[in-house]
Amino acid sequence: MSTLMRRIFFCIIGIIAGLAAWPISEFILLLQSSFPSYLIFSIVLGMFLGILFGAFFGSSEGIIMSIKPNILTGILHGAVIGIAGGIIGFLAGQAALFIIGETFIHSMKRFNTIGFPISRAIGWAFMGVFLGMVEGIRSRSTDKLRVGILGGILGGITGGLVLEYFRILIPNIMFARLFGIIIFGLLIGLFYGFVQVRLSFGVLRLLNGKFKGKEFLINQKKMKIGISEKNDIVLSGYSKISDQHAELLVKKNEVIIKNLDSKTPVTINEDKIKEHLLKLEDVIKIGSAKFIFKFD
Repeated sequence: MSTLMRRIFFCIIGIIAGLAAWPISEFILLLQSSFPSYLIFSIVLGMFLGILFGAFFGSSEGIIMSIKPNILTGILHGAVIGIAGGIIGFLAGQAALFIIGETFIHSMKRFNTIGFPISRAIGWAFMGVFLGMVEGIRSRSTDKLRVGILGGILGGITGGLVLEYFRILIPNIMFARLFGIIIFGLLIGLFYGFVQVRLSFGVLRLLNGKFKGKEFLINQKKMKIGISEKNDIVLSGYSKISDQHAELLVKKNEVIIKNLDSKTPVTINEDKIKEHLLKLEDVIKIGSAKFIFKFD
């Protein structure tokens, strides 16, 4: 998919995650009086929200890159990391609520309209950071981790503010939570997708074959290309491609492509190469797959 469609896809994932999380959160809220303390209630609510949002966002890269094993591992990583994010986020929100209430705001009206929403938004920001970290942890990529943290905190804080102020502005609290949690998911997806594209080192766009038009972000310092699903760019459906055919390396923000298998050539603008510094609109041929290198 194109980089534009990638951004839209992350937004859709966030909306779906919000829709899935809303009935669960409403059910837990109905049982609030059954919990022995508000702290336990907050932890349980955070856990379930974290599981759902983490699982949905964790699956997204595997779906985008059409790598089925990464979908399952992403869901599992996302659920586990989401639990941690949900718990820490809700505890951070409670801590921020106490600090803001005790230190900065002494009017009940200001506390309800400023202190409470801001402190809760800080908690949502913590959850957003953990959600953004899922793919970086799964792929063990510091570059993806950096993107995820920045996108997650931007989406989490803005989404959290919207969610909390919806509760104040909309009289029907149930629908306020519905719209708020959907927009929370949407904004995490929006900011994550935006930051991911803006911090990438370039884009490879397929020019032919089964996935013609699909774009691959160069968002790590090292990316392998080949037919095996262990690669970062998997070229299933194309011929004359090795398990690990080529590698992209980023040095000083410049992208170098290397041929990893002497039996299967890599060509740039019709010339065979062993190693090549990519320039704008270079045409790369790997087996039967043909790419163009560009910047978004």
